[in-house]
Amino acid sequence: KQWYQRRVREADNKLRCNEEVIRCKEQVVLNLSKPLPDAISSKTPNSSSYFYDVKQTVIDEDELEHLKDMNEAYQLQISHFQGELLQLQALRKSDEERANNMMFDHEDLKARHMKLSINHRIMMREFDKFMGGAMPDDSIELIGRIEKETRPYLCKDLMDDQKVEEEQFVPKQRVLELEEAINSYVAQNRLLEEEIVQISNLRHEERKQSHLIKAELEKTNNHYMLLLREINKLRTGAETVISTDLQEIAAALIEQVKDEDLMDVQKLGNDITQKYDRYGFEITKLYKKKGSSTKNEMAWDKHIVHFGNNFDKCKELKALVRAGVPHKYRASFWKTCIRRVTAHCRGREDPGFYKTLLSQAGNDIFTKQIELDLMRTLPNNCLFNTTTATGVDKLRNVLLAFSRYNVEIGYCQGLNRIAAFSLTVLNLKEEDAFWAVVAVVEVLPQDYYSQTMIGAQVDQRVLSDIMSDKYPKIMAHFQQFKIDLSLITFNWFLTLYVDNTNIDVILSFWDSFLYEGDKVLFRYALSIFRVHHDMLLTTRDGIEVYNFCRAIGDSDLCTPENIKRIAFGELNPFPMERVSKRREFHYKKVVGELNELNEMRAQYNTHKRSSAIDYDSD
Repeated sequence: KQWYQRRVREADNKLRCNEEVIRCKEQVVLNLSKPLPDAISSKTPNSSSYFYDVKQTVIDEDELEHLKDMNEAYQLQISHFQGELLQLQALRKSDEERANNMMFDHEDLKARHMKLSINHRIMMREFDKFMGGAMPDDSIELIGRIEKETRPYLCKDLMDDQKVEEEQFVPKQRVLELEEAINSYVAQNRLLEEEIVQISNLRHEERKQSHLIKAELEKTNNHYMLLLREINKLRTGAETVISTDLQEIAAALIEQVKDEDLMDVQKLGNDITQKYDRYGFEITKLYKKKGSSTKNEMAWDKHIVHFGNNFDKCKELKALVRAGVPHKYRASFWKTCIRRVTAHCRGREDPGFYKTLLSQAGNDIFTKQIELDLMRTLPNNCLFNTTTATGVDKLRNVLLAFSRYNVEIGYCQGLNRIAAFSLTVLNLKEEDAFWAVVAVVEVLPQDYYSQTMIGAQVDQRVLSDIMSDKYPKIMAHFQQFKIDLSLITFNWFLTLYVDNTNIDVILSFWDSFLYEGDKVLFRYALSIFRVHHDMLLTTRDGIEVYNFCRAIGDSDLCTPENIKRIAFGELNPFPMERVSKRREFHYKKVVGELNELNEMRAQYNTHKRSSAIDYDSD
């Protein structure tokens, strides 16, 4: 500070000296700029008082030339002095700027010193809070000495800085002592910060553990409340049978009472040796094993406690379904959605309807095709990968029952995967899986699985239109290599994404499909392409595009979080009315094309028969 003050005083003295020099030179310039006296006096003397002497009015020509030369020299000196004046003014301006910069630096140092002192006090106060004020005596003595030595620089004393004499000079030794004290103070602050960070991390972990314990406790309380309410219904006679879901919840609560250590050891061993997930799918390197979050499960628990397990449609339940259905509620949720879709079909059938279908005789063509497709259904699932697997006979019965229930469709490739996936989620219950297949056919447009597959063809054209609107770069890339989009996505729609992507995405799709309807087909297809938008555009030929799209469901980007974020967020609004209008438009075109094709086929057969008759007559 003293050094800056001395520099400022020196700059002021230099400015004053420059101003004196400028004033002197301005005076010289002013004197030199006055006009020279006339060589010949213009005043004519009065004849009465003066004698007009002609000799006095005559100036020698050499003297006149000399005066002219002097005038030119004076003019040059004036120009020179004016140039020096401009230079001195520029120097004066630069000195003023330098002095201002010095003052700014001085103020910046003051501010930094203020901030340092405030931070020191804050850190000491926080450290006292964490440590309960228990500090070593040598640390207290050091801090007291630092505060005492740096008191003239603290923020509360800076207001009295004007009282300090300007000529006060701090010895060099004193400055070194202050610097050493400040360095020790900074080092101690660093140690305090590290200790505070460690203590904060410990408190954060404690809070995290506390939240997890509270969440588990609240979830358990919700289960108890649900059981108590159902028990009350049984006492009042409102119900006579406890549902399967409540039995599962009760079993889970009983398991919580068992030895926790033994359960943890068993769980660890199962995780090490487990080759298949809970649905029977093989766990590979690309498999993403992820359970539903505790927060999501708690939200589902609260909803069921308040509204029951009827799963009536509402905005709150729609948001929960899109967030993900917990495993313990998925089977019950699917059954409710399937029952709601097939209510008009079940109402007119007797309780033993499914067994009656199995006892009937069926079409031999469908039976043979079903037998061929059994081993090709889900080869990566332990329930269907061998002829003796648990789910093979059940899958055969479901497909045979549906072929006899819906004679118009009978059997179509794609239904086998839908039936098999329904069995894996619905605990291998044949009748529930059968009605799941019926519900899928009811939800999808007409003729989706018929011989002509008009409904599936129409949806492929609708998807192509929406892709052109939403992601024109991808469609332009496909057109560049002459790629038909339906060759990639037709199987996605026909099998409802089963065996075309990872199990997590398939489950999230089916949850929303059964609850919201078939427009989720388009949402998920668009989302898959959107997630891989940049990677698709880097492909360089048609073969590379097909190979990439064949494995697109196994990529690291294809996660339920990414897909749902785009499907139910970025794509909104996605009105079903727009999809329905495009379906109507393309349905007429596809039917017209099929009729034209049938006419051409009929004309060809007629021509072929007539040619055969003419050949025989010859």
